[in-house]
Amino acid sequence: MTRNRDVSIDVLRGIAVFTMIAPNLAAQVLAEPQPIWLRLYGSFAAPLFILISGMMVYRTTQNQGYRMKHFLFRGGFIVLVGVLIDVLIWKIIPFMTVDVLYLIGVSLPIAFLFCRMNRWARWIVVVLIFGATPVLQSILGYTSYPTELTLLGQPTIVVLDQTGILNHWIVDGWFPLFPWLGFSLLGVNLAELRWAQTTSNENKADNNTLVLGALLLALGSAAWLIYPGSLLVRAGYSELFYPPTPGYIITACGVAMILLNLVDRSQSAVVYRPLSVYGKSSLFMYTIHLALIEYVFAPLLPGEELQTFILVYTGLALLMAMIGFGLRAFTPRFRPRRLYS
Repeated sequence: MTRNRDVSIDVLRGIAVFTMIAPNLAAQVLAEPQPIWLRLYGSFAAPLFILISGMMVYRTTQNQGYRMKHFLFRGGFIVLVGVLIDVLIWKIIPFMTVDVLYLIGVSLPIAFLFCRMNRWARWIVVVLIFGATPVLQSILGYTSYPTELTLLGQPTIVVLDQTGILNHWIVDGWFPLFPWLGFSLLGVNLAELRWAQTTSNENKADNNTLVLGALLLALGSAAWLIYPGSLLVRAGYSELFYPPTPGYIITACGVAMILLNLVDRSQSAVVYRPLSVYGKSSLFMYTIHLALIEYVFAPLLPGEELQTFILVYTGLALLMAMIGFGLRAFTPRFRPRRLYS
């Protein structure tokens, strides 16, 4: 069952899930203001998660011959999970605020079509999406909080001069098409560089990728420091990409490339084992950790201090790892893959 899996991809998904837990938990249990290091810590999980989804579209298209029907079905399933999270966990009307699962679900068939484009055209498209993002933010506006209605139709937060739902999908929801679709399509391009010459799971570390990632990290960090943007906190969610600025986007691309390279160079590290368990069950882990936070931790631990938050985060992360190991141990033969990747 595991010989066809790419260990590095599982580990990277695991890193994304592990670091994603922190900002989601902090939004519910940590008193504000949140320290800047914690805000930074949670700011690269989403682009990594989205980028890997694009990489896997290329991987499965090339190795398993999946066609558009598969990605439409797969994307539709992920969107359905997003709908259930909105309705059952957040208790809001779906499709309005653009959860990360909506973005990933929509991006999968787009990424499949993207795979058929000329290589240079694909790189141009990615650059155009990233480059158009600040322009669209300026023209269309960027709300401090996207429109969110309870199942009874009442707004959860009232924002003056609120932008519309279409605007949320384009540029100012939680994970709008601009720039987040660009990360998925960038994943396709990086996957081609990584897997074009081999279908094995051999170490694929590339010095050129590492150098490029380091250059992007340096350039992006400088640009981000010069123009950090508004750095909005949305109802406790404090990642530093509200809104995503050019500096943030470039930095996130560099971080993802460096992590991919470094993990490729050290796949056998013991610390990666629990991370890979997160990664092998990433969709399930994403869903269950939101439910645990909303229904268990948030009611019991509102407005805690930083030291308590760190203890709770550690405990939740360990609990999630135990759940992941349990899933793999008790379902060795029947593994519904749509819940595990």
